[in-house]
Amino acid sequence: MGLRWPAPGLRQAHAQARSIEITPWVVIAPDNTVTIRIAQQEMGQGTTTSLSQLIAEEAEFDWSTIRYEFFDIVRHLAQNRVYGSRIATNASSGIKQSEQVLFQAGATIRTLMVKAAAQRLNVPEAELVAENSAVIHGASGRKLTYGELAATAATLTPPDPKTLKLKTPAEWKIVGKSMKRFEVPAKVNGTAIFGIDIKLPGMKHAAIMSSPVFGGKLKSYDASAALSRPGVVKVVEIKGGQAGGVNGMDDGIAVVADHWWQAKTALDAMPKEWDGGDNAKKGSADYLNDMRAAMADVVEKPIRKEGDAEAAMKSAAKVLTAEYSVPFLDHATMEPMTCAAIVTDDGFEVWAPTQGPEQTVNVAARMAGFPIEKGRINIVLLGGGFGRRSLQDYTSQTVQIAKVMKGTPIKMISTREETTRHGFYRQASLSKVQGGLDASGKTIAWSQRIVGSAPNFLTTGSELEWYTIPNILVDSALRPSPVPLGNFRSVGNGHTCFFHQSFFHELAHAAGKDAYSFQRALMMDNDRGRQMAAVFDAAAQKADWGKPLGPNRGRGIALDYKVNANTAMATVVEVTLDSDGWFKVDRVVCAADTGWVVNPDNAIYQVEGSVAYGLTAALYGEISISNGRAVQGNFDDYQMMRIGEMPKVDVHLVPSGKVWGGIGEGATASVQTATVNAIFDAGGPRIRSLPLKNHDISKRPI
Repeated sequence: MGLRWPAPGLRQAHAQARSIEITPWVVIAPDNTVTIRIAQQEMGQGTTTSLSQLIAEEAEFDWSTIRYEFFDIVRHLAQNRVYGSRIATNASSGIKQSEQVLFQAGATIRTLMVKAAAQRLNVPEAELVAENSAVIHGASGRKLTYGELAATAATLTPPDPKTLKLKTPAEWKIVGKSMKRFEVPAKVNGTAIFGIDIKLPGMKHAAIMSSPVFGGKLKSYDASAALSRPGVVKVVEIKGGQAGGVNGMDDGIAVVADHWWQAKTALDAMPKEWDGGDNAKKGSADYLNDMRAAMADVVEKPIRKEGDAEAAMKSAAKVLTAEYSVPFLDHATMEPMTCAAIVTDDGFEVWAPTQGPEQTVNVAARMAGFPIEKGRINIVLLGGGFGRRSLQDYTSQTVQIAKVMKGTPIKMISTREETTRHGFYRQASLSKVQGGLDASGKTIAWSQRIVGSAPNFLTTGSELEWYTIPNILVDSALRPSPVPLGNFRSVGNGHTCFFHQSFFHELAHAAGKDAYSFQRALMMDNDRGRQMAAVFDAAAQKADWGKPLGPNRGRGIALDYKVNANTAMATVVEVTLDSDGWFKVDRVVCAADTGWVVNPDNAIYQVEGSVAYGLTAALYGEISISNGRAVQGNFDDYQMMRIGEMPKVDVHLVPSGKVWGGIGEGATASVQTATVNAIFDAGGPRIRSLPLKNHDISKRPI
């Protein structure tokens, strides 16, 4: 193909002809510079640093010598998934899914270096010690650096991973420390390269427009109107759905020009007509009514069933019923959807800010018409992911254009409006919950149904397996919609936590009990219950739970467990109601248990970021549908939380050391519910639907 351009802005190894690949994970130069290959994606969570720490710990690398580069997905697939089985970056899986293989990769390097030194020094391996990127023979004082040993080590057979002796946590020197992040300097000085920054020789620029109505079709257009404008070189139809390789992606049309603004303005001005079909008749109210109808569906397989909730409800001293709902949410990545690609007679090459490089190469290969081995995927930094860049519509669109413009590099950038109105949204969902209390105010029955339009992550976090409730029934029902859906930061927990933690607060109030002590009394005396109790207690203690606040002020608490991330999170929020029907979030206190923590500062930053993300969703997040299309399009009507609204955030890590978890989604779910509960505690209304901007947050009548 002739075009090979490494992603710039990354801290890569010095280009030296004698650099040696020891294993697919590590390259070592004669000057002892180490390049670690990263098989996860960097979107602000510090994954390149944390994953490097895992390898460096076992390899005994000198941390100051380490650089990184992203892995080659085509090589990974061609060599039987040489970088491990899990290389997509989503669901807080970067550390959780990688720790074992990366520890083993580091231990393999250390073992090979010791073997190579034993050969060079003609001494037994048992007399050698590896440390600080060198192997030392204590008896003679001789030392060989990894750079000096690399050529020999690369010729040796790697040990069987089962035979490797890994360090105990007490022996860690790098893991568990807050190492400075690799990618931050380039972000600060402006040299970091994101997808939107890609520049290639001879590159043309594409703007795209998809069917305004989800599932609509392009009826007609006048290409000549666009082609007559300055700089415009091509008009390309875009196939969606199965034809485009991405379910939920709509058909569209693109204009290619010398400059992006030329393409965008020509596309806007070009006459075109769309057929929205039956979907053009529906809106948010219709979908909500569909979900309400599903409350009467017969469900054969419940999520959790113990005892007889229906019978227990009849004998309860007090019964409460509530309905909660949440809307569609867009990911609102700061960097809009973008991609660059070239297709030639020999193959294809893509530059993609992607959370799923395997999906990227599969979609690109299909659209380009080549087998995967004829392609190359260059991974660049992501300007926000949150699950959105797991979907590959932007890859499909760009490669479709590049195939028509064979031999010409193409960069496609969606407008903010296109990015927002053609997202893959967090599904809207509805839940009806009923709870029964006995005469002492103890929860004896719980019945809940959750309704959404897709089964994926609809009910995660709703199992309530850390509570002792003798009679419980939790189930779900589906009401499909044409609105495209995707995983959103915190996935199912974002709505299920709102449902159950809001209702626990209502039950506590009905029982005349404190919200913290009410839930605390229900927690099981088993491993999961004790884990949840530990973070619940820590958050309450650090937030001075029970200490009186001033007038119009309140505290709320919420608890969440992410099964797929092995992470327990408790959050306390303090708010102050104002006199204008609104409020301010003053303080957020979070306690988290991810099992082990690789880089404490990174973990804290992640929680702080997820607080901001979750509060934004709670305050303002809503994609509403009218006439089959998304209403919101930019940050004026899909509002982000402003910097002046950001509260003080205190994060407390309480690692149990029992599992490896992930904290990328952190407090996104629990901060929303804790905020709603705090509003009620301050004297505000009981909120059962989000976002809060749709409510009058005035003090309720006494």
